[in-house]
Amino acid sequence: MDYTKYRIKAEKEVREVISNINNLCIIWCKKCFSEFKEEPADECGKVVEVARELNIEIIECRGIDFLCNNHLTGKVLKNFKDNIPLAVISCGIGIQFVSNFFNGNRKVLALADSLPQSGNATSIVGYHGIALGEEKCAACGQCYLEKTGGICPVVSCAKSLLNGPCGGANKDGKCEVNKELPCAWIEIYKRLEKQKKLMDKNIDIRNYNIFSVEEKVRYVKNNQERRKEGFYGGLYPLEKKELTETIPLKIFDPPDVFSVFLSQHTGRPAKLIVKAGDRVKKGQKIGEPDGFISSAVHSPVSGKVIAIEERIHPVSRIPQVAITIENDGTEILDGSVESLTDWDKLPKERLIEILKEKGIVGLGGAMFPSSVKLCPPKPVDTLIVNGCECEPYLNADNRLIIEHPEEILKGIEIVRYLLEVSNIIFAIEDNKKEAIEVIRRCSENYPALKLETPRTKYPQGAERMLIKRTTGRDVPEGGLPFDVGCVVFNVGTLYSIYRAIYEGMPVIERPVTVAGENAIAAGNYIIRIGTHFSDILDTCFGIKSLPSQYELRMGGPMMGVLQKDVNSSVIKGTTGLLLLEKYPVGVSEENTCIRCGRCVDACPMELIPYYYAYYGQKCLWNEMVKYKVKNCIECGCCQYICSSKIDLISLIKKGKRNADNKT
Repeated sequence: MDYTKYRIKAEKEVREVISNINNLCIIWCKKCFSEFKEEPADECGKVVEVARELNIEIIECRGIDFLCNNHLTGKVLKNFKDNIPLAVISCGIGIQFVSNFFNGNRKVLALADSLPQSGNATSIVGYHGIALGEEKCAACGQCYLEKTGGICPVVSCAKSLLNGPCGGANKDGKCEVNKELPCAWIEIYKRLEKQKKLMDKNIDIRNYNIFSVEEKVRYVKNNQERRKEGFYGGLYPLEKKELTETIPLKIFDPPDVFSVFLSQHTGRPAKLIVKAGDRVKKGQKIGEPDGFISSAVHSPVSGKVIAIEERIHPVSRIPQVAITIENDGTEILDGSVESLTDWDKLPKERLIEILKEKGIVGLGGAMFPSSVKLCPPKPVDTLIVNGCECEPYLNADNRLIIEHPEEILKGIEIVRYLLEVSNIIFAIEDNKKEAIEVIRRCSENYPALKLETPRTKYPQGAERMLIKRTTGRDVPEGGLPFDVGCVVFNVGTLYSIYRAIYEGMPVIERPVTVAGENAIAAGNYIIRIGTHFSDILDTCFGIKSLPSQYELRMGGPMMGVLQKDVNSSVIKGTTGLLLLEKYPVGVSEENTCIRCGRCVDACPMELIPYYYAYYGQKCLWNEMVKYKVKNCIECGCCQYICSSKIDLISLIKKGKRNADNKT
């Protein structure tokens, strides 16, 4: 189906609109709500032909995705040459936005009419889903915005008077029907005066019903405010945190056998330093860092290495090397596990080396080696502590803050010492009331620490979003947090830093939320690295294999990775393990993208994800790169909101992987 919102005016009308102009810039919207089978055809052709006949020079003709999106389009409009008239081919919302962007100081010409998609188009005010501004369009079928200075009287006048003012405005220029609104026609005349234009009286008089839009306006404004709050885009999925948020952390009983992957961090897998038959102790290093961006791996128990074998990795979902260890139950600690109370007397380089040896990586899910983040190539002044845990279901970080605040604060002190930062921001989303109160009390002895409680929004825990929300700083495209003077650490990582220094314990366990349908022991657990998913399913759900009507996801429901093999195991980046019931009806087939713009609306990285569907399905990986697929953080917002049910994340991952292979 084609629900395109506009069509270009007839040639005669185009000729009338652009006559008496020497030069012209053309902007055309690439259309929304139409089946995305190919790149939209250039809409400039007809206008260019007419312009040539009239000896008008076309300075520029540019197509823009979702012209009405003021956040993204505003950046493009800044680059258009001054004082040259702009002809706009779009629905009324786009035309109004362009006119309002230049504050009425530039001649903006409407070259298209908005299309009604219902029998009585002007009975309500139409807001297109992607629009972020105040612009509205009733899709009345004939657009006169070039004659009214870019202000639509149909939607801006409380009486929808097309043929001029009624004379009912009060002395302040407010409407007699709605005293909060300025008279639309007074505003139109002010705009035309700016443009040194006379009112064109040649407008057909039509009868429009008076309509009330208060409720629609309130709803749309609330949507727009939430969309832009803190950072652009994002979602508000059902949280479902109430299932485990009050359940304290509990130690998960160590199973009989563990499988510890050598790759459980960003970068090169660790180098194997044990062999089958070796006896190992709890906390003993069994994998050596292999390069600058790599991390050590340690035995979670004392016992015997019974195999070095390939298993299905929970992230890559391909076979990778794992060390299988039989637990002897003695819990004998390795000699390297010893506390370091005078850490602040050590050279910083030595302290960072110790943290690298202890296998400290980002435990929020990214698993980036912390030793690298602690050596930023540029000066930083702000440490942001990430306690957002914005994924639905997950509560492990929440419980960690509630139950171990002093340990986390000591971890903060270690990082502060290493980075010499002057600002510390502890960010906890406002849905975690108990955690907020705990940190508020504990931070009284830490005057440098500032507690931020941003309104809950996904994916606020992502570094770029959190930096924007807490500091107002924008990480540049292709840049990293240190480019704006920031370093971000997850609370779990800071807790592991505390344990590595004060207890000498490497990362051999982590907090994990286990939840989902039909759980017999849902909760927040301290689970050893290498614990098989089958052991967790057995304890928490009473099953050892995956029933066909359920899906197992490592992480949260948004960014979590679907697991097909229950014999895979917990890694350092395992934040949660969710057993979720599949939909009782078959999942809808993927439909063709209709350019509805919802993915653009939700993308916090300000990308245009529907191009990844279009080019990904055609295996045109380099085209995906042109649309900045490598900037995608794979948060899943686009896929979550996609009305065509397209598996965008899979296509994005393929695009990144294939582009990397070619380079």
